[in-house]
Amino acid sequence: METSIVTKAKKFISSHLSKQFTLEEIAKFCGYSKYHFSREFRKSIGMSVMEFVCKEKIAESRNQLLSGKSIFDIALEYGFDTHTGFTNAFFRYTGCNPSEFRRHEQKQFNYVRGEFFMSNATVVIRPIEMGDVNDIWENVYSRNTPEEIKERIQNNLGGFEDKTNFCVVLEVNKVVVGTLTCGRFNKYSRDSNLGNFVIHPDYQGKGFARQMLEKVKELIKDTSINTLQIQCGEESDDVKNKYISLGFTEVFRSHGLVYLMMAL
Repeated sequence: METSIVTKAKKFISSHLSKQFTLEEIAKFCGYSKYHFSREFRKSIGMSVMEFVCKEKIAESRNQLLSGKSIFDIALEYGFDTHTGFTNAFFRYTGCNPSEFRRHEQKQFNYVRGEFFMSNATVVIRPIEMGDVNDIWENVYSRNTPEEIKERIQNNLGGFEDKTNFCVVLEVNKVVVGTLTCGRFNKYSRDSNLGNFVIHPDYQGKGFARQMLEKVKELIKDTSINTLQIQCGEESDDVKNKYISLGFTEVFRSHGLVYLMMAL
């Protein structure tokens, strides 16, 4: 649980990201000695104060990379002495370098839907693997960084082991272009929540959602799960109707959401 010390420290850090400051200054702002402050911060966050500061600087700098500024100028703005130092820190916390991140983000703005034909396509739907990080970054969770996707996959793999999370990927011609996750509170739960069907736009409307759903159902057939549920916004009639076409039934509405379920 986040303590008042950490909350106050985060407030100081977020308002000084483009300024130079020391550990002593943060501790003084929070009203504690450097030693006591550092110990409490690590205990709550799981990393040192200055590691957290560096991570926040990198997260903030991601917005600047789309502004047209040079990478070196951005590095200086956030307190890095060299282009190399900034690049190394950026890679450590994101899994890509600043140039790759900029290219990737610009690609999203310039996207033009391509043509995909089923003839001669090799389609595989399988459990997610750690080696899928780059494909998922490029084609599925484009707003996440490779490091964030890596953490997501690690959680998925851990869920496979304790039978609380089942994630499949859609692979077309050996490239991952979609994912679907099914998760439950614990391994004894009889109902499970299905995540959104996330499929690259070029491959939507080809019947892949149904195939991914069938693969998830196959993976959970030996568990105690007997109900799948999914939600969408009340205004999302097209999405709701797609879920109904897959075999879900609307059961109730609450706080702007439509809840749909499928008995297995």
